[in-house]
Amino acid sequence: MARIKLTVKEVEYLSTFVKKGRKSARELTRAHVLLLVNMGRTEMEIKDTMRI
Repeated sequence: MARIKLTVKEVEYLSTFVKKGRKSARELTRAHVLLLVNMGRTEMEIKDTMRI
């Protein structure tokens, strides 16, 4: 998987995004995956964490 490095502002936005409001499951899953990739998790770790 390509290396993704989010800015502090992007991380704050995604963190708020997953905590507030009503969102579709797809949007929430994608936001969680972006946050996990940013933290340096591998594809297998993300798959196991997200159960996808």
